[in-house]
Amino acid sequence: VPIKSKDVLTFRCGWRTWQSRPVFSQNNLNSDKHKFERYMPTGGAFFACTVFGPVTYAPCPVLVFREATEGESLDSKRREFLAHGSMLGADADRIVLKRIILTGYPTRVHKRHATVKYMFYNPDDVRWFMPAGLTTKHGLQGNIVQSVGDHGVMKCLFNAPIKQHDTVCLALYKRVYPKLAPTGDEEAQHLVVL
Repeated sequence: VPIKSKDVLTFRCGWRTWQSRPVFSQNNLNSDKHKFERYMPTGGAFFACTVFGPVTYAPCPVLVFREATEGESLDSKRREFLAHGSMLGADADRIVLKRIILTGYPTRVHKRHATVKYMFYNPDDVRWFMPAGLTTKHGLQGNIVQSVGDHGVMKCLFNAPIKQHDTVCLALYKRVYPKLAPTGDEEAQHLVVL
């Protein structure tokens, strides 16, 4: 069963044990921005978990557990071992970014100019994203020139002639934060540390 980001997991760092909802990300050594992963990577891949927890200094060993499935009785509720590693550091400024890509399709093309549809559906969105840069799947760079009509159609200008079968893309990034773990006394009664 894949482990999703923001699922409740149990962390054991040295003598400290706590529950948290981690955000999984790639550990990018070349930048201070890290790409969000929807699921915990499998197959021995290296990754990072961002959690809210007590301050612990590196390189403390970390063990990660998950609660057993809900089908089992509460008497035999155990934790399943998921991962082990070491603490990277207590950095409140770590940036984890989620990336989405909006796509549109050129309907009319004339050399470097194109009229693009289906990326936005009202002219206010076109005006809002006008400063953002566009890319295409064939590697062209471009900008939004103006909005056309009332349905989100826009005129775009690219650095080279665009083809009719190309796809126009707009990459958007959003900062992601880990959630706080639920604090319930009835949940804490049934936890068993192995």
